[in-house]
Amino acid sequence: MIVYAEYYFLHNLLADYMILKTTSRIVNNNFSKYKAFLGGFIGALYSMVYFIPSLMFLYNILMKIIFCLFIVFISFEYKGIREYLKILMVFYIVNMFLAGITFYIVYCSGIEYTLVSLVLIYATFFIANSGFFNNFYKILKSLNVFKDLKNDITVKIEDKQVVFNTLMDTGNLLKDPISQNPVMIVDVKKLENILPQELVYVDYSIMNLKKVDYLMSKLSNTISSRFRVIPYKVVGNEDGLLIGIKADYIEIQGHKKGNIILGLSNLNSDDMNAYDAIINPNFI
Repeated sequence: MIVYAEYYFLHNLLADYMILKTTSRIVNNNFSKYKAFLGGFIGALYSMVYFIPSLMFLYNILMKIIFCLFIVFISFEYKGIREYLKILMVFYIVNMFLAGITFYIVYCSGIEYTLVSLVLIYATFFIANSGFFNNFYKILKSLNVFKDLKNDITVKIEDKQVVFNTLMDTGNLLKDPISQNPVMIVDVKKLENILPQELVYVDYSIMNLKKVDYLMSKLSNTISSRFRVIPYKVVGNEDGLLIGIKADYIEIQGHKKGNIILGLSNLNSDDMNAYDAIINPNFI
């Protein structure tokens, strides 16, 4: 069988990049395309050892582990060894899953390895970026597999920051229907030093278009540019409206995440066991 080095290199570069991107999506880690490309490039270079018999010793198990450690090290942003090991574990699992399925299909069908591997890599990436994980959360919740988790989240709006004691609710998958940005439900009183009084001292349990127009008329240009109106449906309220404010970013477990909307609410801390925000599980 003739193997062309340039095609082999490009195939491995694409495969490594997509595996890194899939890993990033699964662990919900900030993903730098440039770093991931560098990691994929190093992986592709390593694959070229196949064409250099004098360097075949680099294909032993120890060197493979070292190269995987290095690729993950340069491709992701992480805070501490624990998070690094978590990413590394997922990276290995994705690789083993794809390699095992690929060789099984090739062995049973005789289809060319390159074609099978590329199809599987794209399929895995598509699944990781689809709504599969959101639906998976719903299934796990119905089976009572997950318990609610608490986290401290720092919210940044302009030059001010607020720390929320949050409750992760696996049923909270609310998104802005236009931008598809996830929504974090917060107690509006925690934002009294950031938002104008017209937004803080409002009953958010009852919201309609007339009330929205009134609030909009009271806002400055800076705040109004962050203003969002999010429709939602719950039992007993088919035409609910939620007022949202776009944050610059939130910081959770050492990671900064942008494109987050704060859904304003009148949460009762007594009822919420001292939590003042409810987060989407995809934030973690």
